[in-house]
Amino acid sequence: MKISTRTEYGIRVLVTLARSEGEDRCLSLTEIARREKLPHAYLEQLVGDLRRAGLVSATRGQSGGYRLAKPSADIAMADAVRALEGPILEMPCAGAADLEHCDRPQPCSVHEVFQRVYESLSVSLAATSLAEVVASAGGPPYPIVVRRRRSTQSANSMQETPNA
Repeated sequence: MKISTRTEYGIRVLVTLARSEGEDRCLSLTEIARREKLPHAYLEQLVGDLRRAGLVSATRGQSGGYRLAKPSADIAMADAVRALEGPILEMPCAGAADLEHCDRPQPCSVHEVFQRVYESLSVSLAATSLAEVVASAGGPPYPIVVRRRRSTQSANSMQETPNA
């Protein structure tokens, strides 16, 4: 399973809005894009999905912008992922009405493993609130070049350290 850029950016938007939760003002997309170093045009698409899912509310006008539609403690990561990505895990045996659950009359040979993966992801994401993510989140992420360099440096230092 791969977490898409869409989901990453959308959750970063939610984290940014949650960090300003106590303030009595909305954040513009321009400000969110600047803080998180994200493309403004792409954010317009994402906040539309977040708004339709009831996670974000919009205010028009001079001092308009976006804010969370409910407290960050009441927003589960499962809801955010579904709003941005669709099903948490699209089952290969799913029916057209519900992509997260098997639609076959008899389970196939891989049913149990896919069911465990789905339940694990679903339970973990449902048990994690946006408030928890904000509490453990650092600042805006490093650019990909910096992350790769840090990863390489970390791997090299682990190889140089002898095992005790």
